[in-house]
Amino acid sequence: MSSTVDPRFLDRWVQTISEAIGNDEGRLDRWVGLISLAESLKHFRPLRSFSLDGRVSLTEKATLFQDFCAQTLGNHLPEKSEILIVPLLEGNLWEELSPLRERLEKSFDLRTAQVRVEILSAAALSGEEKERVLETVTRFVNGSEFRKGSGVASGTLSVRPTWTVRPSLLAGLEVRIGSRVWDASLSSRIRELEKQLLKSA
Repeated sequence: MSSTVDPRFLDRWVQTISEAIGNDEGRLDRWVGLISLAESLKHFRPLRSFSLDGRVSLTEKATLFQDFCAQTLGNHLPEKSEILIVPLLEGNLWEELSPLRERLEKSFDLRTAQVRVEILSAAALSGEEKERVLETVTRFVNGSEFRKGSGVASGTLSVRPTWTVRPSLLAGLEVRIGSRVWDASLSSRIRELEKQLLKSA
């Protein structure tokens, strides 16, 4: 579904929340948590109906939603959460939550010269193995080929890894940086071998 929201409004929304986050990773995590909670509620019909109900004032809707978020997230509710909640309810912007989260993370990464990397392994890696993998990935993201498309012209990029165990890989690793995927797992080698065998059969 294509967005009918004015892109200039979305730019201002991202900018306003980005200013509240600054360069603090903890604040970013709290904002992502709030947006993820709202995303999980967007298909909850009673809430959507309530948010569109013209008989209830925007102030009442925002207060109720903010109270719910405060009870759910506790001290993980970000300060100034109304800068997300009020436009969300006023403009019925539920479909914009996922792009908003992605843009906030990308904006934060550019400001702090970080690159998000998801590293999947068949089994949990030891501290030493993680260190070696992180060293290799850091060298790669600071290489000229990757930097061309990163948006960061100078300085050293740091890697912000997410470690995930996925037994279906069987062995080896899969590394994801944005839309790029490097699959050095045993399961991918088996799939490749199957394709070759089918071609030659």
